[in-house]
Amino acid sequence: MVRAKRATLKSIAADLGVTHTSVSNAYNNPAKVSKELRERIIAYARSVNYDGPDPAARSLRTGRCGAIGVLFNDQLSYAFTDAHDIAFLRGISSVCEEEGANIVLIPLKNKRPESQETLTAIVDGFILNAPYKSHPTIRTALSRGLPTVVVDFDAPELASVLTNDREMMRDVLAHLLALGHRELAIVTFPRSEDNGEIFALDREVPDESYVVNQRIQGCRDALAEAGIDPAAVLVCETVNSEDGGARGAERLLARRPDLTALVCFSDRLAHGVLQHCRASGIDVPGRMSVTGFDGLEPPDRHPDALRLTTVRQNAYAKGRMAAEILLGEGSRAPRTVHIDAAFIPGDSTAPAWSAAQ
Repeated sequence: MVRAKRATLKSIAADLGVTHTSVSNAYNNPAKVSKELRERIIAYARSVNYDGPDPAARSLRTGRCGAIGVLFNDQLSYAFTDAHDIAFLRGISSVCEEEGANIVLIPLKNKRPESQETLTAIVDGFILNAPYKSHPTIRTALSRGLPTVVVDFDAPELASVLTNDREMMRDVLAHLLALGHRELAIVTFPRSEDNGEIFALDREVPDESYVVNQRIQGCRDALAEAGIDPAAVLVCETVNSEDGGARGAERLLARRPDLTALVCFSDRLAHGVLQHCRASGIDVPGRMSVTGFDGLEPPDRHPDALRLTTVRQNAYAKGRMAAEILLGEGSRAPRTVHIDAAFIPGDSTAPAWSAAQ
């Protein structure tokens, strides 16, 4: 019995009278062939029981595996629960779908840190999303010399996508100062891994987190313009979640019950502060003004809830731009793309409350 010969890219190309490259592109680069030709190729391939190029063989032949690694500073579940990161990953995935690439999520908070180095070995390039620069997995990723794009991260030697964090936080503080607030404090996610302390705003901040540094500098800028000593402003580090924001507010108010404004470095922290204020009978914005940063409404927001005073940044555009650079030809060339955010006044801020009122 003669066994039927297995169909290949070359045999399908010959049968259809098209080039080998056209058949390959139908699977690997669909944007490079017409829709009609691709459908014709795929339909014929199915009729001869051809399921597409062998991924393992293609990887060995080209040295590429068709996936990009996205590294971020949290647990894996964070990418599916944080509104900012969900929008950011949607932006990345929209480009990956167009280019036929896959995504490998690499959380830097991992119960099995040894698995992170394995993950960095199965991708063609990286998007580093606001990472702590000296984390071992970040150092491993950068040491591989693969195409890399950084987002909200200071790396002049790499292509980067940045937001105008410093300018926006200056606008947030200027808004509160114009409303008469002088007794204010800041709730932030940690400056570096595993920190969670309260410190004065004049303290030197490590350069581990570009985002925290830029936002703190923006706060200092506004205070300097108003002639206010940053040593009088407390900063509380906490987990970037609603629970973290609530705990941060509780800790700060325990130290400074005279506070009239809490400045949060994310909307999730701000919503946690609002939860604490409601539970404690603190009127917002009458007694306490609250600000956030991100501009993404939570999915469970009640229609009558306060519109948060915040900074709206385009996380989707940041993700899409990072993926376009990485999957294009320019990821190895140092350049910076700015996707500016905008200050959005809301209902959660009002003129400063006074005990004399």
